[in-house]
Amino acid sequence: MVSRRTLLASLFAAPCAAPRMLAAPAVPIMLPARRNDFQQLLVPARIDGSAPLWCELDSGGGGALVFIEAAKAAAIGIMPTSFGRSAGPLESAPAVDGRTRVALAFPGLKLPDQELVIKANPLSGDKEASIGMLVLSRFVVELDHDSPAVKLHEPENFRYSGPGRAFPFTIEANNPYTTATLTLRDGKEVTASLVIDTGAAGSIAYLSRSFAAEHRLAERAIGSAPDSLGRKACRLERFALGPLGVARPVVHHFLEPGFGGKTEPDGMIGMEFLRRFRVFFDYARSRMILEPNSRYTEASRFDASGLRVHRVAALPDAVRIYQVMPETPAAEAGLQETDLIMAVDDTPVQRMSPGMVQEALAREGRECRLLIQRGYDVFVVELKLRKLL
Repeated sequence: MVSRRTLLASLFAAPCAAPRMLAAPAVPIMLPARRNDFQQLLVPARIDGSAPLWCELDSGGGGALVFIEAAKAAAIGIMPTSFGRSAGPLESAPAVDGRTRVALAFPGLKLPDQELVIKANPLSGDKEASIGMLVLSRFVVELDHDSPAVKLHEPENFRYSGPGRAFPFTIEANNPYTTATLTLRDGKEVTASLVIDTGAAGSIAYLSRSFAAEHRLAERAIGSAPDSLGRKACRLERFALGPLGVARPVVHHFLEPGFGGKTEPDGMIGMEFLRRFRVFFDYARSRMILEPNSRYTEASRFDASGLRVHRVAALPDAVRIYQVMPETPAAEAGLQETDLIMAVDDTPVQRMSPGMVQEALAREGRECRLLIQRGYDVFVVELKLRKLL
């Protein structure tokens, strides 16, 4: 079997035309992509001649920046030459980071002199680096979540004639904003100015604490439930951009101020919404085109177990429970934080990703058989999944 790393290397090593610089001919560039557990599209890129790294394209990255964690930067021989400040959505204030300039290379495309931000903390998920979409803003960036694939079009030759709809956006603080409509339990609609954020995984939308308080989401939602990482989940009647929307969506709102600064935006449109479309970011025309794909009508689901799990590098045969929500099937079954899940419905976790495990735990109305290790003890738990939101 060919390993993922070998496949990555072959994408760059295969005979092809010389990589194009910014003054490229007007020919669309196809980038290979894979879809991760969080429904994000990752593309291979080299940083200063490194081995290929799987990188997310983050439309809400706050600028034409490339982000990498310090340990990964050191491993590929990159050190900071200056310092700056940046913050993630859960941080209320920017933190010091390292900076340097690097060459960024995709299959068929080279981008010299890009600003690299070296973060002290690990990046979330399974990405090895995060590339702000503004790095590619001279192109129309097409994200095909069905294939999956990424295509870069020259704006002057791009003509869209498909069944999708175009939505204008404005660039504020280096992020694209558009307007969404949220329908609440009482049938009233509220509008929100949201960052279009391909880096915001795991939700239809993330809403700020101030927006949730102003519109009393906790009272006016169909239902709500606690969730991890300082946020709460709510189910609304509808979330939409124009005529395109999701019925009974699960959205999240933060319980503390965040978004990295003094002024909170209303929130972010997340990948649970964007994955339902072929998405075109047309920066030259300040618009996003959404074309519904095969996932458009999928129901918006929420966890039915009360468990939150993640992979630990030192434990390839298990996923670790890092949170057990109170008054849920997991809590009632006596599961504990730091328990290890070794198998789900007799399938070894070694053959599953954390996302596949979480997907199995969202199937309400069934029993899920978990093989658990706690210290030196190994035992089976029959988890009775039920609707929690």
